[in-house]
Amino acid sequence: MAIESRPSRAWRAQSGWMLFVCLITAGISFGQGNPEGPAPPIEVLKLKWEKQVRLPRNFDPSIIPPSPVFNDPTSRASVTPTAAPTGSGVVSDATRAATSARVEAAGSSTAFPATPGRMPVFYVYSMKLRNTGVKPIEGIAWDYVFIDASGEKELGRHQFLSYNKVAPDKIVTLQHQLRSPPTRVVEASSAQKNQRPKFAEKADIQCILYADDTIWRSPQAREGVCDQLKNGRVLAKRKPGAAHS
Repeated sequence: MAIESRPSRAWRAQSGWMLFVCLITAGISFGQGNPEGPAPPIEVLKLKWEKQVRLPRNFDPSIIPPSPVFNDPTSRASVTPTAAPTGSGVVSDATRAATSARVEAAGSSTAFPATPGRMPVFYVYSMKLRNTGVKPIEGIAWDYVFIDASGEKELGRHQFLSYNKVAPDKIVTLQHQLRSPPTRVVEASSAQKNQRPKFAEKADIQCILYADDTIWRSPQAREGVCDQLKNGRVLAKRKPGAAHS
């Protein structure tokens, strides 16, 4: 009959305790959910940007400029010149006077404000995606990146924090508007004014915030971007409309 020594029993007890602690630690880490992976658990279906010209916010075409009298063009009486002897120059003078009176009357009855000469320009950036994960998404930190045609040089990058609940296997379109163009370098060097710049586009997913407060983080994510995504969730609930489905 073999007799187990005390050091052997102590080593086995210590090993079992270490294994128990490791399992508990792994369970806690899994529950917190801070996974990193090469590919985000979403599928980008479409990237799009467009240039929009809009009327100023303070422009209201329904406002009629102040005038002592509102002239109705339909009730305006025509001016008929008085007959004059044939062969005199009175007929032509009367016709010119009548025409001048009609022009002045038409000018005094302008009821609509003039359209502004310069209107603000906005650039709308959108990303259509599908949630390919198993948990509902609540927010995404993502970049709209523009690269030259060769794919070697980054020309522009716009950073966004989007908040929208996306259930598993559901599709949503995130949309933001800026006054900044995709890249000033391409537009400044464009040979034709109306020619659309040529470059490659891609979405760079930085961080994903789930409804259970866990996150997915890209290995190349900027420092602190996931904290910004979490902290901005409260502000986004107060100001809805950052993203549209």
